[in-house]
Amino acid sequence: MPHPFDRYSAFTDVPALKHWSGKPLRKSLRVNMLKNTVEGVRSWGEKKGWQMTPVPWCPEGFYIDRVDRAEALGKDLLHILGHIYIQEAASMLPVALLNPQPGEAVLDMSAAPGSKTTQIASAMQGRGVIVANDVQEKRIWALSSNLQRSSVLNVMITRHVGQWFAKNMTGRFDRVLCDAPCTAQGTVRKDSDALSYCSADNTDKMCKIQKELLESAIHSTKIGGTIVYSTCTLTPEENEGVVMEMLRRFPDQIEVVDPREEDLELGGWDMGKAIEDSHLVQKLIDPERKNLLPCLRLWPQTYDTEGFFSVLIRKTATTKDRVVLPMPQTFQKTILPGSRQKAFRNSVEDWFGSSFVREDELLFQNKESMLITTNAIADFAMPSGPYLVGMPFGRDAGDMIVRVSQEILTLRGREATKQVVNLDHDEMKAMLRGQNIEPKNSTAENGDIILCLDGIPLCRGVLKDGKVLNRLPREIVQMYA
Repeated sequence: MPHPFDRYSAFTDVPALKHWSGKPLRKSLRVNMLKNTVEGVRSWGEKKGWQMTPVPWCPEGFYIDRVDRAEALGKDLLHILGHIYIQEAASMLPVALLNPQPGEAVLDMSAAPGSKTTQIASAMQGRGVIVANDVQEKRIWALSSNLQRSSVLNVMITRHVGQWFAKNMTGRFDRVLCDAPCTAQGTVRKDSDALSYCSADNTDKMCKIQKELLESAIHSTKIGGTIVYSTCTLTPEENEGVVMEMLRRFPDQIEVVDPREEDLELGGWDMGKAIEDSHLVQKLIDPERKNLLPCLRLWPQTYDTEGFFSVLIRKTATTKDRVVLPMPQTFQKTILPGSRQKAFRNSVEDWFGSSFVREDELLFQNKESMLITTNAIADFAMPSGPYLVGMPFGRDAGDMIVRVSQEILTLRGREATKQVVNLDHDEMKAMLRGQNIEPKNSTAENGDIILCLDGIPLCRGVLKDGKVLNRLPREIVQMYA
């Protein structure tokens, strides 16, 4: 029985493709620049004996080789606290090409489970608007969990089919990521069943959806804005073929951009080989084509990654007239009155030395909880409200006392100048065993404190009569168990 990869003999070295597709993927992670720095994570990794090799196209991405693999990378404290995100190296490429900037409006059309959305947020540094969309409720909850662990404030999650944006959000976004559903052949290194779904019928089905989604992405982008189309599959039909079809539909309204001519932070990566590999595919599937497109094709054997495809597209003219739709101009949440917001901020600042709230951010109420988002999100009009919005800020404990959330403390706890208790590793181990401890050299008062390890905020704690009561979050205790 023919192997699904045999059809690629004219495009690449099939024996090498099969060999590398049978090898396990290298572990890789990306630094969340909202919470840490490349230097900070490197320093942490050196203490743990990690060998960190830069991902060629992502300056904050690294391959990780570890001598001691007794502890899963997913149980590392920096991962638990959202300082790093475990992400396959190839999947870091689309956002690197998209190059989102602080202050822009960005759409991630098929966002779950959130690896690329959190990468977008890291680049935008909390400024601007991110609309993270997915259609499946189960996937949305995974997306929300990853966004909150990464402490992303400037995002709203929507639940629509991607085609919805063409009509309802025409010309609204500076940049759109269309990481389309696909036959996922490129993921075979981590999913041995991946090749079970690449029949001709399934490929045709995926192509239809991909063309609809990419067209919607193009319509929803502003003139002069950019779109990145990407997949984790190898089929020409789902990659170069989809892009060529969009150019036939919109020959004077879009152009494929050569990323080598753009000011992109790709870590000095020479992408010539990835472009040449796509050129070879294009020549064979469309011999009449004169102008070859600078698409990027990653075969697993070329860069020791998943199989992946990405292309950068610029919108140069109108592709669809904007339909005037009724859009709510007010935030559809219960924003706390200005005086009450100020009182809560002052209360937190009096206790911790910082309010942890920026001037361009606001607090709103959701039942007993207070959430935080940005003014830009609150002002971003849409014809239907978000499915989810905001990050937990804390809980009103009465008398203007706020029980500050894990998410905000792990994001901004370093700003605190009071009520900080720094644990040493022996004290941390004792707390993980369920013990209360008497911290050394602490000047904190009885009440809420911020527990830190190696200067990294862990969580909110409680100090009573000189002892730290063991209130470690369940996710820390469970992941360390």
